[in-house]
Amino acid sequence: MTSQPVTHDADSPAAAAIGLLARQGFDATSVEELAEAAGMSRSTFFRKFGSKEDVVFADHERILAQVTGRLAESRQDPLAAVEDAALLVFEHHLRHRETSRARYELMQAVPSLRDRELVTSHRYERAFLVHLLDRLPAAASAATGVADRPAAADHREHTAVAYAAAVVAVHNAFLRQWLRSPATEETRQQENADTGRVGDLAAELRGLSALFRPVLLGTAPAAAASTVVVTVLAGAADKDAVARAVRDALP
Repeated sequence: MTSQPVTHDADSPAAAAIGLLARQGFDATSVEELAEAAGMSRSTFFRKFGSKEDVVFADHERILAQVTGRLAESRQDPLAAVEDAALLVFEHHLRHRETSRARYELMQAVPSLRDRELVTSHRYERAFLVHLLDRLPAAASAATGVADRPAAADHREHTAVAYAAAVVAVHNAFLRQWLRSPATEETRQQENADTGRVGDLAAELRGLSALFRPVLLGTAPAAAASTVVVTVLAGAADKDAVARAVRDALP
């Protein structure tokens, strides 16, 4: 995992507005109140965020730009780069715990925000897919080196679509599990739990990539080489003598 992005003060106005919406209610909060909470005029609020719905997902505009930039700069294989980008998004939520939880509460209460979340998830999925299609090697038969037929190329593109969707689905499942879990007051305990969640998500994404990698990259993890040991002992030998002989014969 590459280094974490620095927290931006640019998120603070949106965080303040989201917190107010969660406390006061989406429909009960005016744009004027949101602008005041964000520390700006009503006109500036509209220029910066556009609407109440837009402000709820404002931080995702910056994170999506970071994801796109991270993918463009990555020198990893395409699947590993997508794993890294998904972890970047998850870690953003963990670092902005109060805002993420407030947004989740709002989405449970406001159907239009749930629809907006689907659109946001699709944008991440699209960013992952574009990176995959741009970076995947030209499809060719491993045996002949001859380019695959159009049907095979189409199959690989469809597999890339499935992989991008699966990454987003796994990320969102981990995110929802975290959002529904009770928050702890102990900072160190919370940090340890968050570290564990990031590790668990990383492992799940690696496992997912392992399933898709043979089709998308034409490679599979190398099978472990077998070791055969032959040893000859004179006369009858007990188990300890056999074990010693085999151990000594190992390369």
